[in-house]
Amino acid sequence: MFSSNPTPQPHGALRVAELAGRASVTPATIRYYARIGLLSPDREVENGYRCFSTVDLHRVEFIRRAQRLGLTIGDIKIILETAEHGDVPCDQVKSLVEQRLVSMQERIADLKATESRVIKALDAWENMDDLTPLDGELCPLIERVSVQSGVVPNASLQQTGRHVQAELGSRWHSSGRRAAMA
Repeated sequence: MFSSNPTPQPHGALRVAELAGRASVTPATIRYYARIGLLSPDREVENGYRCFSTVDLHRVEFIRRAQRLGLTIGDIKIILETAEHGDVPCDQVKSLVEQRLVSMQERIADLKATESRVIKALDAWENMDDLTPLDGELCPLIERVSVQSGVVPNASLQQTGRHVQAELGSRWHSSGRRAAMA
């Protein structure tokens, strides 16, 4: 006879959606963690469903806390492996978090430099009329402002920049726009 009751679970066992709800993550996150080995669920014998425990709930909460500290999934795997071998990973955690801090500070510095270049470009574009591309130019706004303001997004523009700058020097100097670009 068909029963509408779900298959009985072992005491304390959680299915994917239940674990996700308790841990405030999506079921897809739980499946991902299981797929990459951060969680090792049992399987229900009768239907093959993944079956998680309260230990898995604690592990998911640990993973989320570690991620909020800037640790990557790779970092977390290393920490969990250390703990599984019976070692306390606190020194390792401190080292990894310090490495992440340095990485974040570098990214912040890069973002600030990019912000500065964007502000300079927008200021320069404020005084520019519609431009006609010179031979080989894709977008005069990017190519001319980057040359005139010293903002060069990549090495290929540095090489073509000399040609464009020489051509612009004679064309723009007489119109007075060059002074507005500086």
